[in-house]
Amino acid sequence: MKRLPLSTLALLTALALGFCDLQSAGWAFFGLGMVTWVKLDAPRLLRADHYGLAPALALLAYPVLAGAQANTAITFALALHALVVFLILTGRHLSQDIAQAFSQQKGISQRI
Repeated sequence: MKRLPLSTLALLTALALGFCDLQSAGWAFFGLGMVTWVKLDAPRLLRADHYGLAPALALLAYPVLAGAQANTAITFALALHALVVFLILTGRHLSQDIAQAFSQQKGISQRI
């Protein structure tokens, strides 16, 4: 079984702490998650899909932690970043599916 990346765990903890009204501890884990995402997990994005969870969790955790003071520009930037990561992962899967389809088609034409 694969383990979740550290950035995902930190942001999930930040989200849970935000729901429990422990904002200061939540912000600490949010910062840890963002730094870990940038330093460790973002470069590994194309290796496995679970590295793409952190941007979505950051998008969820920020408004919970910020509450009424949530900045719309920051929320929009986090949403845009999560969308870009989603498109990167989707593009990777599509290219793998297309390559697999062509390799199967080549095998069929060689047998004929």
